[in-house]
Amino acid sequence: MVTIYYRYVEAKRRPRVGAQQRREEVIEAALQEFAHKGLHGGSTITIARQADLSHPNLFRLFSTKKELFLTVLARVFEIIDREMVRRGEAAGSDPRPAMSNAWGELMGRRELMLMLLQGYAASDDPEIRDLMHHSTQAVFERVEAMPEMNADTAHWFIAEGALYMMASAMDLPARAAEDPWADRFLASGGRPEVTGH
Repeated sequence: MVTIYYRYVEAKRRPRVGAQQRREEVIEAALQEFAHKGLHGGSTITIARQADLSHPNLFRLFSTKKELFLTVLARVFEIIDREMVRRGEAAGSDPRPAMSNAWGELMGRRELMLMLLQGYAASDDPEIRDLMHHSTQAVFERVEAMPEMNADTAHWFIAEGALYMMASAMDLPARAAEDPWADRFLASGGRPEVTGH
């Protein structure tokens, strides 16, 4: 009886939408929740509420909490591919300025950075570890294959990006105006000479 009432309330609350749109809404809500609280701390009840969806219906879209977490991580890497890696591939002779600018823009979306950190932190789980391993490898190898890049420069770029990911997690861009160290940290960082493949 309670379930029937819950479905009635949900039906009255919002117009009917397709499963794909619902999935997108859940993924966006889950990004916000998991980015700040991680796999184990994140609440599927909160995610369902933020997506304006009943808790039982959330699990009709994603069978487990971990499946949803993995889906969100995969989405973050899709965004990195679309907004940073492809921009580097289209840049021409030296892709690093284009990718650095793109990464700076992604840093402004702090939940993306936090979600990456949550993924690496949860890599004790074999499925999460495999996703993080293969996704990180894919980014590295795409960068490594770009014009005038090699394993060393790709390593430098990924390492530098990880430092700025930490900076975003600490919200250093917002603190830089009043914190000289934060400002100096964000402005620092040399890069190695390009030596070719």
